[in-house]
Amino acid sequence: MPFERMQHAGTRFVTIEWDGVLLRATRDPMGLAPLFYSIAGDCLWLSTEIEPLKSLASVKPDLEALSARAAFVPLDERTGWLGIHRVLPGSTLEVTVPGLRLRSTRYWDPERLFGSFRGSYVEALDEFRARFDRAVRRCYEPGSAILLSGGLDSAAVASRACATGRGQPHLVHVHYPTLPKTHEASYAAACASRLGLPLNTVAGLLSPWDIGAELDMHGIPYNWLPYGMDEPLLAHVAGAGIGVVLDGHDGDGVLGPPGRGIWGNLVVNANFAQAWASLRRYGTKRALRGVAADLVPPDLRSRPRNRRTYMDAVAPYFLGSLNASVITDDIYRWRWPRQLWRARQIQPLLPRAVISFEQKEIEAASHGIDLRHPFADRELVEFLISLPCVIKSDPGRAKPVLVDAMASELPAGLLERRKSDYMTAVRERVSPESCIAMIRESGIRLPSVDYVRLFADGDTDSESMPLYLLVNLARVHEFARRAA
Repeated sequence: MPFERMQHAGTRFVTIEWDGVLLRATRDPMGLAPLFYSIAGDCLWLSTEIEPLKSLASVKPDLEALSARAAFVPLDERTGWLGIHRVLPGSTLEVTVPGLRLRSTRYWDPERLFGSFRGSYVEALDEFRARFDRAVRRCYEPGSAILLSGGLDSAAVASRACATGRGQPHLVHVHYPTLPKTHEASYAAACASRLGLPLNTVAGLLSPWDIGAELDMHGIPYNWLPYGMDEPLLAHVAGAGIGVVLDGHDGDGVLGPPGRGIWGNLVVNANFAQAWASLRRYGTKRALRGVAADLVPPDLRSRPRNRRTYMDAVAPYFLGSLNASVITDDIYRWRWPRQLWRARQIQPLLPRAVISFEQKEIEAASHGIDLRHPFADRELVEFLISLPCVIKSDPGRAKPVLVDAMASELPAGLLERRKSDYMTAVRERVSPESCIAMIRESGIRLPSVDYVRLFADGDTDSESMPLYLLVNLARVHEFARRAA
């Protein structure tokens, strides 16, 4: 397939093109296929895995990049190893020979499509159904497994997979019998029953977090929480002899995160018909509170409510420019509604967010599994980013486009379900105290980390510290210790 045509493909790919002078290495827009590179001597080396590049020369940990990753503001091209970089999702690395001059250019620009759809809500639902159906068909093969969480996204994927006429999928659900706050087995079972298929239930891990095994598998540190779900699911599927798995848990980003800014956008954009309909549906009090929260900065409110974000809790543990980046990049901080809406829609498509697909690819590959993501289909993603706020979001409902488009295919109880608290599983596997101890005992000191405050708070009241931050810090400190 020609290089330029490949760039517009909606599937997972890596391409390398060489004309004798210019080498071009490209990744698909959502970063579904990993690609890393390093320069050793006068040669450029490319690999879909880290280990071959580490073997070329003695490599050291990139402490600056590790600090930024722990702070949730990663330096996207840098992997945590000095001299080993990644080709960014949706980008082309151009290498001019001789001289090995490098230039990275982004060929995929979803922001240019932002809010450009001009059709009606009914037309949007029709278009979504058509594109979503094609996305699932591109991913599904006879006998594929589907990870069924009990939520809307995975139920929709399972329903459309059954409609392909390519045979029945193998439905898998992870369950923690001893953690009632996580229980969604009844929702997953309702979906399986609706489809007339058996549900295979797998026990989630509650053993202590094995950070060493994680780093051995990935080769680089990623930002994620050790829920204990992926490993047993993938092991079960591999044991069943199934080679293709559809992940139905990826819709949150592209379907639009719920929350703040929607009431304000309805007013600012003069969508008065929708605002009035929402007011009648959710009540005057809720509407007024939503508009006030979106339009009035916290500092100007007579009775300011606590609007502290998670990043507000993270920032004090970092110094200087890294502290400023944590605050600046916080998409949950108050902004004017249009700015907040734009930031929260674009952010899930940026390299720092879609690199999570790279992590999942590496983990699945370690089990010999081809993991596919219908909600990362380029044709579907580009349509969803084109939807304006008045169509894509509802101030009282999450994912209205998905819900309204698929309502006739989903069990009724699924539409009213509240998300379960899977952080209880994380807390069973890792404690704040163990993270603090690992950081302290590593002997590693990263730039721009305020260790005085970190250890003081850890000794005083570690339970009140942000657990995700402590997991990130423990991970990068152990990575640097092992790498050094």
